[in-house]
Amino acid sequence: MKRDKPYKLPRKTLARITRISALSFILVIMTFLGLYGGMYLDRITDMAPNFTFLGLILGVIIGFKGFVQEAIAERRGQS
Repeated sequence: MKRDKPYKLPRKTLARITRISALSFILVIMTFLGLYGGMYLDRITDMAPNFTFLGLILGVIIGFKGFVQEAIAERRGQS
């Protein structure tokens, strides 16, 4: 019985998948950094949820901004 070779994705496709995965990871990291930074500032200033919410919102915004910029650059390179 003859075995077929497994299908391998082209290098360019693998590079794109890797970059998208990395961007998703960065989005999550930025969200958690903003959240924990806000929690840290709340502990220092005793202003319970104020900095936590602010840090979370800023982390999400910064993460999405980078994600959208990279998606736009990826799209321009594809066209």
